[in-house]
Amino acid sequence: MREMRRGAVAVAAALTLLMTGCLDEGATVEYAVPTAPATSLDAPMDAPLDPALREQLEATLDDGFAASGMPGVAVGLWVPGYGEWVATRGVSDLDEGTPMDLANQSRIGSITKTIVVQVALQVIGDGTHGLSLDDTIAPWYPDFPEADAITLRMLMNMSSGIGPPGDAQLERICADPYSEITPDEMIAIGAATPRMDYAPGEGMTYSGYNTFLLGRILEKTTGTELGTLIDERLLQPLAMSRSRFAPDAVLAEPFNRGYSGFCPAREHPIDTTDWTNHEAWAAGAMLSTLDDLHTWGIAFGEGFGLTPEMRAARIDDRAPIELSPAYWYGLGANVHLDPVSGCLLDLNHSGAEPGYGAHVHYFEGSGAVLAIVGNGDGGTGEAFAEVMRPLVAALPESVAATSSTACLSE
Repeated sequence: MREMRRGAVAVAAALTLLMTGCLDEGATVEYAVPTAPATSLDAPMDAPLDPALREQLEATLDDGFAASGMPGVAVGLWVPGYGEWVATRGVSDLDEGTPMDLANQSRIGSITKTIVVQVALQVIGDGTHGLSLDDTIAPWYPDFPEADAITLRMLMNMSSGIGPPGDAQLERICADPYSEITPDEMIAIGAATPRMDYAPGEGMTYSGYNTFLLGRILEKTTGTELGTLIDERLLQPLAMSRSRFAPDAVLAEPFNRGYSGFCPAREHPIDTTDWTNHEAWAAGAMLSTLDDLHTWGIAFGEGFGLTPEMRAARIDDRAPIELSPAYWYGLGANVHLDPVSGCLLDLNHSGAEPGYGAHVHYFEGSGAVLAIVGNGDGGTGEAFAEVMRPLVAALPESVAATSSTACLSE
């Protein structure tokens, strides 16, 4: 749950913002599908990655890992047609000194939001349950503040105005790491949390309560538990056999032990491996591995299982507040647009839970995926960003374009 970061603005805690270019204040950008060919889930990695780039990435990872303070990290970059680079640093278990392994399962925190939203967009696109992006939450949660004005779209792009969990959630977790709080109990806390000072749809505040509401509405509408929906609609079709929606947070061998500095009254770092994750639920309860995040990065980027309308909505239906120049929050995704053409450059999302951090990044033009998992939070939840930001900055334009003219001729 990125909203657990202490002493920082909620949006900054929620998203990793890689800033390139700028948009005029108040500018409207229309999304158009780039002309570059889409990447398929089985795209071949035909040629070895450029040795000079590989050497640069290794050196960049060394520096970033040292700055992160995480016990261990695993990183992968996959570029269709040009090969892959995967690497580890550090250990998965401080007591045993076990080296980090690419196969290890970890908690991936708020990357869960990308998965829950993609399931919701599938359900809406199917049309079989009568849901639309414009439905308000009132039929399911009539007593929730502004229920008649908050739509499913607003839950997905964080524009509902529902307040963030903030430090109160972190304090609950630190006081009771084995809590089995229910989703509806969490939603009740969200309802009692002071709203932000804007009307629904007119701002952006990153809050996991949005995704809790979305997850429960999916369950109530379909009659199916959220974990089953995720499994049947995404994990099984994508053969993501080492991923699981896991409020119980029980990791399967081999796995990374987690080490946290979130709780000031506890020893630092404290081993969080056996802590439960009911406080995260739809907002952050997924487990995964580096390889599965590669698969998910492609499926996330391409909009696996979505109709063309829902694929476009993920980008078009952004929250109205620009997070940083050319960066917006779309439907369950951090959206990076070219400030000149309005083309989509990349989609990404980060996640952090006590003792764990993760990131997934899909680059539209090249179809490349960057994924990171780490077993420490650095006390802020952003330790992984010390690794991720310099790696993205080191990528050549052919992999991670910072501008595009693909849409200008559309």
